[in-house]
Parts: sequence; structure tokens; C-alpha cells
Amino acid sequence: MNRIAQRGCLALLVAGGLALPSLPSLTGLTGCSGRDDGPTAKDVAPTPSAGDLVIQRISADLAKPDPAAPYWKDVPEAVVTLTAQPMITPRPVATTTDTVHVKAVTDGKLAAFRIRWRDSEVSQAGRLGEYSDALALEFPIRTDTLPPVMMGAKDNPVHIFHWRAQYQRDHEEGKPTMQQLYPNASIDMYPMEFKDQPGKHEPGREQFSPGLAAGNPQSYEKTGVDEVIAEGYMTSAVMHGSEGDAAHADWKDGEWTLVIVRPLAVEGGSVLAAGKPNFIGLAAWQGGQAEVASRKSVTMAWIPVSVQ
Repeated sequence: MNRIAQRGCLALLVAGGLALPSLPSLTGLTGCSGRDDGPTAKDVAPTPSAGDLVIQRISADLAKPDPAAPYWKDVPEAVVTLTAQPMITPRPVATTTDTVHVKAVTDGKLAAFRIRWRDSEVSQAGRLGEYSDALALEFPIRTDTLPPVMMGAKDNPVHIFHWRAQYQRDHEEGKPTMQQLYPNASIDMYPMEFKDQPGKHEPGREQFSPGLAAGNPQSYEKTGVDEVIAEGYMTSAVMHGSEGDAAHADWKDGEWTLVIVRPLAVEGGSVLAAGKPNFIGLAAWQGGQAEVASRKSVTMAWIPVSVQ
């Protein structure tokens, strides 16, 4: 296994008792050159090395994500170090996911990433105060001048594929009803669940969901993975998923094993290609540890990726 070291400026300051990276810009990680516009591909060593993640070319059907598919057996695995997100509040109390193990393959059209990490329990959210286990893959849209790995920057966005255990449960098992979530509650009628009421119809249901009526992608049923474009903190915008997007995870013996499938090239998004610089970042959330939004474990610099 290859252990991927974090590249970039990681000298530490102590501010109010909290260790923070010393960065040229507070909008996110940049390179060590002192420029404010982010590192170029040359700053992050684009040529393949022993520590790079390699997307191996194989002959297999990648359309259906399968963590147990036999073709994963001979694919090299890289170990990526994560740390508690340090840049923006609320921050996590500690690093809950310190490493993830990553394999990647391509059939020439799709790329599949197999990621596994330790998590002692399955967390799928639902009731108030419950949060979902999750993992995100992040790619720069531009590689000539890389965006900050922490959610990109204005006019230099990042492209994110965000899986949640909650989305997968809802897609594969159905979204839990209010009665299932709160079995001891007494409800005359919950507007989103009036399927047994006279005159039921979807337009009537949408009256109680302004997001659906407005066409907000976040309000529609999920298929396991969201595609997101971001240009800095608090700018995440869900985009309509690309053809070929898919994700599935299995949890066993205290470990998640997830496969995320994406097209090599996404119009208006990121492109993974042989013979050019490619990069990736990762983030993981443990819902059982109350991790959500900025409370997460992250890579602190872009990881070079080579495509076969």
C-alpha cells in the first residue's frame, strides 16, 4: 500500500490554544509560493510518484458500484491521511477518521473509487439531532491554477461527489415515515404522508414542500450521491447529477467500504484524463460523533492522481 503524504504549507500556529495551519490566505489552503491565487499544478508535483493515487485501466462494467467486485483484488491501494477540519467553525473536537484507504479504476469512460474507513457504528440520520455518516470526493475544475482544497474559491471552483448513508438508505429501503421515526408521537396528519387521504395527488403534496415546488435539487429523492459545485465556504450548490453517477457502500465489522462512480469528464465540472495533471481531495463525516457540515476530517492538500 502507498501512504500518501500531505503536500503544501502545513506549519502550525497556535491561536487561542488551537493548532491551525499557517496559510497565505484564510480562504483555504494554497501553495507555498506566497501567491494568493492558489498553487499551480507544478506546485503540487503533477508527475506520478510512489505516493500518488493511480486510476488503473481495466476491462469491466463499472456502471454498477460494487465494493466486493473481483476486479478490486489486484488494484493497488493508497492510504490517505486525514485530519480534523481546522479552518472554519464549528470545528470537530478531534480527528475521528485519520486514514482512508483508496483504490481507483477506469474503463475509459467512467472512473470508480473504492474507499474504506473505520466507523464503529452505522449512522443514517432521521430524527432531530441525528446525523449521517458521509464521505466526499473533491476535484478541482481548473488544474492550471489550483483552487484552495478547502471548498475552492471565487471563480476557481471545486467539483464534489458527496455520498451519505442517509441518501443510500432512503434510495434502497425507502425514506422512513414520521411514524417510524417517532413511534410514540400522535399525529393527526403529516402533510408529506397523506397517501391514505381522499384526493391525494403530488401537486397537493408539493404545497407543503416549497423546495419541491421551486425545483430545488436538495428537495428531491437522492440516489446515494450528490454532485456539488463550490466556490468557497458556504457556497455549495447541488447540480443535476451526470449520467453515470452512482454510489453504494457496505458496512461490516466497524468499517465502511464505499464505491463512487463518476464520468471521467463532466461538462461544466472536472475532467480526469491521462497525460495531464489530476488531483483529488477527501472528507469524511462520522454521524455518530455528531459530525455534519464543517465538523469533518479532511485532506489538507491536493493529492496528485495519475490516469492510466
